[in-house]
Amino acid sequence: MRAALSAVGVSAPAPLRARRTRRNLIRAASGEVEPAPPDASTSVVLGANGRTGREIVRSLLRRKMAVRACTRSGTFDARELLGDDATGTVVPWTSPLLQTAMADVTRPETVATATRGARAVFFACTAPANGEPDLVDRKGLVDVARACIENNVSRLVVISGAGITKTSSPAYGFLNAFGGRMDAKLAGEDELRGTYRAAAAAGRTKGDVAYTIVRPSGLLNGPGKGVRALAVNQGDEAAGFIDRVDAAETAVEASTNPACLNVTFEVYDAGAAVPTRDLSVADVLSDPILRAVASVVTGAAFGGIGGGRGEGGAGDDAR
Repeated sequence: MRAALSAVGVSAPAPLRARRTRRNLIRAASGEVEPAPPDASTSVVLGANGRTGREIVRSLLRRKMAVRACTRSGTFDARELLGDDATGTVVPWTSPLLQTAMADVTRPETVATATRGARAVFFACTAPANGEPDLVDRKGLVDVARACIENNVSRLVVISGAGITKTSSPAYGFLNAFGGRMDAKLAGEDELRGTYRAAAAAGRTKGDVAYTIVRPSGLLNGPGKGVRALAVNQGDEAAGFIDRVDAAETAVEASTNPACLNVTFEVYDAGAAVPTRDLSVADVLSDPILRAVASVVTGAAFGGIGGGRGEGGAGDDAR
């Protein structure tokens, strides 16, 4: 995976880049995860009670990295996740490496406290179906970025979504109908990049303080297919289903990979890739019943729903 993520920093034509990515993924598959020492700096997971957030916590603990699991309530109940992982090793949920904390991304003061002293911060939050995406997916994300810069956090890793720049796609229109969710995510990404650029220009960032935006799509709850099954690309041109386990592993690897400084990339199962410009609801919803219902109601009814901002807005300082 490290080699695969290193490839996203290489400028090359899309077909060549895809072939290189595939080769690098296969090479990386034979490697073992190198655990961090027990006294490694803490990684903060915002939205730890969510399904993807929990997998990020699990992935960090596998690597013996100290974790601060942050939730709005301040409680993190991991009992239901006790058991063996895919390698047959008991996941150490009772490990002293795991602590919990309260952090609500709509309350910046709580985020500033929770992220203090962190090595990396993972933003695995999104507004609930009846929530306000602008407060979480845009403003909340930007406030987290500001806290990370102020606290000199080496890496902010954001779990976003593929197809986020394709405002005319059926999937964008459908998902955006729920409170402008996609508009908020796209604006949040753009404002985050601007925040980091402005801080760097003003000399307010130190060392390797940076962000990484990971764009999975169609998150599934399977056991994970592993690095051999994944594709990594840039430009928001392709997407596909991916198990949360694999998305979490990718995010954790990206948090330490120097090739991912100020980079945005998509990750998905190589065999499930579809062009993001044609992304349908069936390509992003994991529940078969929801996909069937959505395929009936999408089309002209949702085709005009979007941000009206055009495609793009995904430029990075380094890609």
